[in-house]
Amino acid sequence: MTKKILASGIMTEKVIVARLGNSFSQIMEFFTRHRIQHLPVAYDDKVLGIISVNDMLKFMADQLQNNPQISHEMLNEAFDLDKEMTHKPISVSPDTPLIDILEVLSDGKFQALPVVEGGEIKGIITNKDIVRVYHWDLTH
Repeated sequence: MTKKILASGIMTEKVIVARLGNSFSQIMEFFTRHRIQHLPVAYDDKVLGIISVNDMLKFMADQLQNNPQISHEMLNEAFDLDKEMTHKPISVSPDTPLIDILEVLSDGKFQALPVVEGGEIKGIITNKDIVRVYHWDLTH
């Protein structure tokens, strides 16, 4: 792989973004409709946090332990995106080199990094993006 790859060259630019007022059902809809695993949470294009499918599964498991008969409506009522998301996630700038991105993603704590410039979200990089770039580099 070439060492000149930057975040801007591998990020997904069309970022689906959640807002703090989004319900449990809305967040799940974002994940299923767009086939994504991570969702930045923003206000005025400023990243506040990130929520993942795993965060949602943990929330569901906690709720089901408290009430095995919980309904979708009850999940929506109990859900608070601000409590469930990771606040101030590690982010990178568009000019961050691939090696720096790999160092963060390879430790296993994060599987997605918002790409931020001037405080505004410009894209997102996930483990899948890294695999896609590697595959493209290998086949071209």
